[in-house]
Amino acid sequence: MQGKGFIKFLLGALVAVCILQYVYMIPTARVESKAAAQAQRLTADIPNEIERKKKERDLVSSYLDSMSSEVIFSIPGLKKFTYDELKQQNLALGLDLKGGQSVVLQVNMKDLVKELSSNGNAQSKDPSLLLALDNAEEALKSSQSDFVTLFVAEYQKIAPDKPLAKIFARNPQLTEKINVQSSNGEVQRELTSVAKDVVKLTFNRLKQRIDKLGVTQPNISLDEARDIILVELPGIDNPERARNFLTAGAALEFWDVYR
Repeated sequence: MQGKGFIKFLLGALVAVCILQYVYMIPTARVESKAAAQAQRLTADIPNEIERKKKERDLVSSYLDSMSSEVIFSIPGLKKFTYDELKQQNLALGLDLKGGQSVVLQVNMKDLVKELSSNGNAQSKDPSLLLALDNAEEALKSSQSDFVTLFVAEYQKIAPDKPLAKIFARNPQLTEKINVQSSNGEVQRELTSVAKDVVKLTFNRLKQRIDKLGVTQPNISLDEARDIILVELPGIDNPERARNFLTAGAALEFWDVYR
C-alpha cells in the first residue's frame, strides 16, 4: 500500500509539472505566433523568397526583443510574468524534437602558436617550427590530444637539440613568464595557458553572439581537453547565415572622439 501511495504521489507531481509547463508555454507560444504572423504580413510583398525569409526572421527577432520585458501572463495576487521570464521556464527542446543545426568549432591554434613565435614585429621563420606546426595540424585530425601538446612533441622529434625557448622567449606576451633558459616543458605550459585563455575568450564571445542570433534556448558547450566548442541551435532554418555569424572575424577599433 505504501508503494502505491508513493507512485500516486509521483504521478500527481508529474501531472502538476506538465500543467505548469503548459501554463508557461501557452502565453509565450501566443506571443511568438503573433510575431510570426506580423512578420509574414509585413513581408508578403517581397518577391525574393530568400530575402523575404531573412526579413521575416529579423522582424520576429525585433518583435520578441520588444516583448522581452512586457508582462504577458499573471497569476492574480501572486506573480506577474514577462515574456523572458516565461521563456526561461519553458522546457528546452533539443535538436531531436525541434530540429536545427549542430556546429563543432575549433580555434585555429596553428595561427595562434605562429603569432606567439613572433618578436613583436615578425613571426619566426624557423623551418623546424613550421614543419612541426604542419605535422601537428595533420596529427590533430586523428588525435584526442590538444594542438600545443602535439606541436611540442613534433618539434622535439624534428629538432631535439633546439630549445623552444629561443623561439618563444622573444614574444612580448611571454617574456615575463619564460626566458631563453626555460625548458621545453615550461614553454609548453605557458603556450597551453595562453591557448586555454584564448579558447575560453572565444567561448564567451560565441555565447554573446548566439544571444543576438535570435535562436531560442541554444546550447553551447566547451570541450577543454580538445579546445572544441559544440554549438546546438534548435529551430535554426538558415544554416549558412548561422555559419557566417559564428565564424565571422571580430575587429577591435580605436576612434578619436571630440567633444
